[in-house]
Amino acid sequence: MRKASSRLTTALPLNIKNRVQTELPALVALTAIGELWFSPEHQADLLAVALVVRELAPEGSLQAQCSAALQGLCEEPITIAHKVEIALNLAECLPWFQEQPNSRVLRALKAIASRRFPLAA
Repeated sequence: MRKASSRLTTALPLNIKNRVQTELPALVALTAIGELWFSPEHQADLLAVALVVRELAPEGSLQAQCSAALQGLCEEPITIAHKVEIALNLAECLPWFQEQPNSRVLRALKAIASRRFPLAA
């Protein structure tokens, strides 16, 4: 008799929760803050995490509060003074994000896209 696998083998739509494609860019962006090589792409990577977690998190939850704070920081010029606050918010958002089902993340991405880019939806 074959033993059931305890590991889920679900496909990740668009590599949504592939840690290399979700967490690594945000962590590289965090490292880049205050450095000469910090770019708008780094800021966008941080904002992407904030938007998705904010869409998924229950209103009033710690994750919703942290993602709202992170979004606010990412929508203005980021300076070295923001680094610790961004790090603390990411530390709360990223692990929680990885626990969310792929289907919820995909729905959140579609909702964000339809609001931010109504013609594309």
